[in-house]
Amino acid sequence: MRDFLLMSDPVVRRELFARDVMRPVGFLLHEADDAWNAARRLFESGQTGAPVLDASGRLVGVVSQADMAAYLRESSREAPDFYAEPDHDPMPVRPAAAVGQLMTRVLVQVPDDMTLAEVERHMLRRRVQRVLVVKDNEVLGVITAIDLLRAR
Repeated sequence: MRDFLLMSDPVVRRELFARDVMRPVGFLLHEADDAWNAARRLFESGQTGAPVLDASGRLVGVVSQADMAAYLRESSREAPDFYAEPDHDPMPVRPAAAVGQLMTRVLVQVPDDMTLAEVERHMLRRRVQRVLVVKDNEVLGVITAIDLLRAR
């Protein structure tokens, strides 16, 4: 009950901005990074996606767990059937791929001083599950749809 009263008090409740709910980006990837290693890093960290930089350090895309899962699923389909070829190595064939081949190049960014209501509208309009929070062309963090729900 006390929490409800605090939240309904106009003095206590303030408008939230992107910088208030963003989570720090755990790690960055590079376009040339091996996709399998990047997938492992994403899955082990529990991070749902990572910004991708080019060779000069410029932000050029985002790769998500969904991108990686699709890649892993497709590459395992190309593996030989162990039962049809019993002498073949049972480990799946892993075609070489770089993160740059899998990432989404459309960057959806919001400034750190954008209100959460604006962030929500922006994500809905763009039909994305995550946005990068930036200030002066530097990635400060990430906001996902789940983060918006938690902030309510």
